[in-house]
Amino acid sequence: MDFSQLEALSGAYCNARVLHAAVLLDLFAPLAHGATADEVAAARALDPRATEMLLNAMASLGLLRKTGGRFAVAPEARPYLLPGAPEDFSGMIEFEAHAWGLWEGLPDAVRTGRPVRETRMYQRDPAETRRFILAMDALVRARGDAQWLAAHLDFAPVRRMLDVGSGPGTYPIGVCRAHPHVAATVFDLPGTLAVTREVVQQAGMTDRIALVAGDYRTDPLPTGFDLVLLSNVIHGEDEDRNRDLMARCFAALQPGGRIVVKDHILQEDGTAPVGGAVFSLLMLLTGPGRDYAFGEVAGWLKSAGFEPPVSTGLPPPFSSSLVVARRPA
Repeated sequence: MDFSQLEALSGAYCNARVLHAAVLLDLFAPLAHGATADEVAAARALDPRATEMLLNAMASLGLLRKTGGRFAVAPEARPYLLPGAPEDFSGMIEFEAHAWGLWEGLPDAVRTGRPVRETRMYQRDPAETRRFILAMDALVRARGDAQWLAAHLDFAPVRRMLDVGSGPGTYPIGVCRAHPHVAATVFDLPGTLAVTREVVQQAGMTDRIALVAGDYRTDPLPTGFDLVLLSNVIHGEDEDRNRDLMARCFAALQPGGRIVVKDHILQEDGTAPVGGAVFSLLMLLTGPGRDYAFGEVAGWLKSAGFEPPVSTGLPPPFSSSLVVARRPA
């Protein structure tokens, strides 16, 4: 690492806060067809001078184009930043903006080994639950995870799919759209399912996707499935809970059925990929989990009775891997 890289790393938060502020102030909608700084300030009741400074910074980062004193959302950014676009990513940006304060507590978390806030799975406040669940939906839709999974995983033998800790239900929606013979069940906490129900209804999938309330940490899972999906679940739990969860998933599967774990899967030394190593610190700040190496996941699966798993790294822009194992027939 040279000095320029170190300097850029130390100040990277500044660029992130420009994007966060733009989303929190809802600036992209009035910029959809172009506007001056004064027009944007008037539309959002902002200070004109400060607004122009922020818009200039947004243009310098490639979020906007500036021509003759008018600003407009950059063409390449429009699919992700215009409200209501199919790949609108603003929900995830808003969630990350609200997570900003957590990172201030990182030194204390490292000193104590404890989270800097109460571990509650975003379930104590309905507004917080909604923000988190819709952020997960925005992330998966914008990046295309569900479409990739539906296209690259063999769903021919799957009739019934269980998505454990599904959140918004984005994965089963994508799978059911691509594979009309598949019916899915979402198993998640009651507060989460209040939001999931809206997402499933908007997708027109209420006849294909069932919602079952429960806590995968303590409640039995529904049974009789050909495939169980755990997407971005294991990083939220500690080793003992994950070992128990694999046994619960084993019991939920038909003989010959498969478990699919989609998550950041670290190299065995824990230092790569970068996204996974850094994301582990967010888990430290908010709960008992972290990201895990393939050897750890394989050990849990083996102890549950699964056949030896196979790990497949997903191509960019994805940041995770699939670990797939089969329950013996």
